Amino acid sequence: MNDKTPFAWDRLPEVVASYLRAHVAQDFATAVTYLAEDVTVLDNGEVLQGRQETFELFDKSAQDYDVETTLDSISRPAHDRWEVGTHLSGNFPGGEVDLRMIFTLVDDVIQKLDITV
Repeated sequence: MNDKTPFAWDRLPEVVASYLRAHVAQDFATAVTYLAEDVTVLDNGEVLQGRQETFELFDKSAQDYDVETTLDSISRPAHDRWEVGTHLSGNFPGGEVDLRMIFTLVDDVIQKLDITV
């Protein structure tokens, strides 16, 4: 599945779907439980190490901004990677942005999450 397909929950590994359900609901305390303890998250050029640092940044962002996330597409650029196209809208600078969330799995755990424009 290298080509992008419309978003569908059942096309994702359970760990990615569970993470996204919590992330979209802005329940970051739950979302980070689906990440490896030593996860590396690249968020708009910023490198976050581990669940706690990831939770703190995501939770602060949720406190600062009201954001609605729409999940648009899925692709699988490699056997251990899943890419989800998202659209964010809200009261953050710019008000709207399309993002790619690339999940790298190791032993059915999210080891790396790369979030880019």
